[in-house]
Amino acid sequence: MTRLILCVFLLIPLSGCIEKKIIDDINIITGVGFDQSGGQMIGTFLTQNFKPDKSIINQTFTSKATLRRDLLIKANKQSPQPLVTGGLAITVIGEELGKRGIKDILDVYQRDVSIGARNFFATAEGKAETILKGEYGTIGSGNHLYNLLDNNIKSKDLPKMNLQLLLRDYYQKGKDIYLPRLKKTSATQVEISGLSLFKEDKVVTDIPIEKLFFFKLLVDKYSKGNFSIPKETDAKASIRSIQSKHIFKIAENNPSHLTIQIKIKGAVQEYTGKKLVTKDIKKIQKELEKEVEKECLQLVKQFQQQNIDPIGLGHFYKSRNRGFDYKKWEADYQNLQVKIICHVVIEGTSIIS
Repeated sequence: MTRLILCVFLLIPLSGCIEKKIIDDINIITGVGFDQSGGQMIGTFLTQNFKPDKSIINQTFTSKATLRRDLLIKANKQSPQPLVTGGLAITVIGEELGKRGIKDILDVYQRDVSIGARNFFATAEGKAETILKGEYGTIGSGNHLYNLLDNNIKSKDLPKMNLQLLLRDYYQKGKDIYLPRLKKTSATQVEISGLSLFKEDKVVTDIPIEKLFFFKLLVDKYSKGNFSIPKETDAKASIRSIQSKHIFKIAENNPSHLTIQIKIKGAVQEYTGKKLVTKDIKKIQKELEKEVEKECLQLVKQFQQQNIDPIGLGHFYKSRNRGFDYKKWEADYQNLQVKIICHVVIEGTSIIS
């Protein structure tokens, strides 16, 4: 009992050692951009200030340094309040830096406990600084960019991703990382223009926006989504509420043959023909199956040619082989014979025009 009382008294003075930060006395960073210019790195730190009428003023602080850790120190010299990263929502990588490599940035992020796992990463067409200096929406540019990515993950064609998943895939052998690509279209508008694919920590290629539907089928599950099918005739169909899943199967007698089975469920949202009958629904199913098999196979072949593995086939094969050799896998991967089989079920229809 005496020891317990002593411990309590020892803890009382320690409670006063916790650093306190009043929200009005700090500048909370909501977005960060990293660019490369020659031998120096450029950091852009986006904050938001609330006016009495509840409107938001976006403010950026830009600094240059050789080391990433010095960027925030130099940016703090420009800010009237300390810059803190506890509210960071979006990190943007400039185009040139992405090609040079982001290893150092990922290393810093995994060590910084103040940055939450909800933070999104993205690449930029051009400079990250240009993206962060836009005036988007009414909730602050950092929150706008976060919501843009979050919405497209939950209900559109972006695969699930955040800082936690990014670090998991980066340090996991047998899978290469990918990030959404942002493009500033005006001073007040920004859009997702595609997906940047990496080899280790360097961007090597991009997928255009129109291919994201097929890419997500290969790497993630759909719980929502829409896709329009151009029929062989003049009629067109739009599929909504798409649900999907994929399964990898290795041939029993030949491990160099892999089948990727994709199952899709959905409903017809819109149909431009005269009347939608059972016969038409079956045609729509077949056309979607044909389109998915063709486009997904093209993506897989592209990845093999460029020796990148965003699908994670190397990790899948390792999980099925205790004595897996990654060096041998590099050659095996490019010679892998892949077959895509898609099965589509149209379960019902909604409003049809």
